[in-house]
Amino acid sequence: MNRQQIETRLREIIAKRVRNISSESIDMDTELTALGLDSLGFSWLLADIEDTFEFVMQGSDILKLKTLSGAIDYVENHVSK
Repeated sequence: MNRQQIETRLREIIAKRVRNISSESIDMDTELTALGLDSLGFSWLLADIEDTFEFVMQGSDILKLKTLSGAIDYVENHVSK
């Protein structure tokens, strides 16, 4: 899976979990919490990422998922292994 495919899937996942936002309108550097994700929504987002990309995140790695860009980097690193 290449970086563009990862980005597309992550945009879809985020748009599914955040109300009234389209996948195209998500800025690469906007903090995901600024989009309106509360702690429960963020937990569901993480579960969706794990299910979609078939890996399990370590607890401390959650801090690396602050932005779409950071999430893409993280997933790209774990999917390519």
